[in-house]
Amino acid sequence: MSKKRMAIFGGTFDPPHQGHFILAEQIKNYYGLSKIIFMPAGKPPHKKNKAISPNKDRLTMLKFAVDNNQGFSLSDWEMKNDGYSYTAKTLAEFVPQINADQVFFIIGADSLAEIFGWKDSEYLLTKAKFIVFSRPGYNLNEIINDQKYEDYLENIFTYQSLNIEISSSFIRDEIKKGKSIRYLTLDKIREYIEKNNLYR
Repeated sequence: MSKKRMAIFGGTFDPPHQGHFILAEQIKNYYGLSKIIFMPAGKPPHKKNKAISPNKDRLTMLKFAVDNNQGFSLSDWEMKNDGYSYTAKTLAEFVPQINADQVFFIIGADSLAEIFGWKDSEYLLTKAKFIVFSRPGYNLNEIINDQKYEDYLENIFTYQSLNIEISSSFIRDEIKKGKSIRYLTLDKIREYIEKNNLYR
């Protein structure tokens, strides 16, 4: 296998939570990655009608996690790009800038199940490499055993060892209810949310 391998972990991260960080660290260990690049989406196409926190807030919160882990880094590349944040665009324009032998995209089983509806899905499945983690309600083995994935299996890698069932939407709902989110995310992120009155 390659000596230097990295992965891009995209998402809205609104807010980022312990599930994101634990998952990233475990995937890094499991696949021997030198770095995981957290890449918050600027305008995710699948959330066109949903309110998303300002880029500045999501970047700042992620920075708290990245700053304490040499194996993590942060990129605002998708945020700086005009238009919607398409993985195909990231693959074509950002990935060639990375100094690595192999670059993976980390996605959930739910995303893999919907990938044929993504922009330029054929290009993605042919040219990109994916590390797919299990998600509640999705049978990862069932998905990849579907015949339509048959031609792309050499580019699909799975991670099923650990599943942290924390979601950003759950955290936002708890905050709206006035409940504690202690331990669901880093203390610095929790303090930032409280200080800036996010998700109220």
